[in-house]
Amino acid sequence: MSEKQIIRLSRTPEGFGNTADELTAEMFESELPIQHSHSYFEDDELGLYIGVWDTTDMVEVAGPYGCDEFMIVLEGQAAIKNTSTGEVETVAAGEGFVIAKGYECQWQQQGYLRKFYVISEHPQEPIPEQPAANGIIKMQAQQASPDNRAEKLEVELTGDSFELKTPTKVNKGQHLYQDNLGRFVAGIWQSDAFETKLQPFPRHEFIYVQSGQLTCIDEHQQAHIFNAGDAFFIPKGTVCQWQVKDNVRTYYTIIQ
Repeated sequence: MSEKQIIRLSRTPEGFGNTADELTAEMFESELPIQHSHSYFEDDELGLYIGVWDTTDMVEVAGPYGCDEFMIVLEGQAAIKNTSTGEVETVAAGEGFVIAKGYECQWQQQGYLRKFYVISEHPQEPIPEQPAANGIIKMQAQQASPDNRAEKLEVELTGDSFELKTPTKVNKGQHLYQDNLGRFVAGIWQSDAFETKLQPFPRHEFIYVQSGQLTCIDEHQQAHIFNAGDAFFIPKGTVCQWQVKDNVRTYYTIIQ
């Protein structure tokens, strides 16, 4: 179990690329690619894994996706084929998206790709017969849809989640994906200026800053400043304080 502290992710972790992942031919329809992984957080009891991953050209064996996964493409583009319809969806650098556990698909990679990943693979949860989404879910504002179970929510930093120093009514969020059990949620969030009190963080949350600046101050009064393109993870129970001086827009993934 990782320590309860603010974890900043790097696109180029020290030593990344020195040791290739171990792969087997049964995993691919193509020749074996070269892949690397760097883990920032692992919790086997929750089945929660967060890090950086890259790959060269490859075509994976088609089948149900083995986990709920939120991804930010850092370099290159991903192509995911729906094996039921034959439709291929692509996601380019800078975009965030989710693949639902159980979605019948095939990853078809042309060219180099690097990504941040948040994997939810609870050891006691089998692959569902009906996935929460039959297609990739891009992190774009949208109306609720029965097909992908997106839930439009206006989220204010009040109540049990955050205790504010400064009152605000400009925090807005939208859940764009939620798994079948409601444990894994991803979406977009934005806010103008606000400040919370120093308090234990109420959940596990991964955050990618799209625009603006967000500052997290830990219990040692160290300020962690995140700008556009930065990513970080806060384990549940981490004592911290949030500050936004102007405005910020983020992607988020919450693990209950």
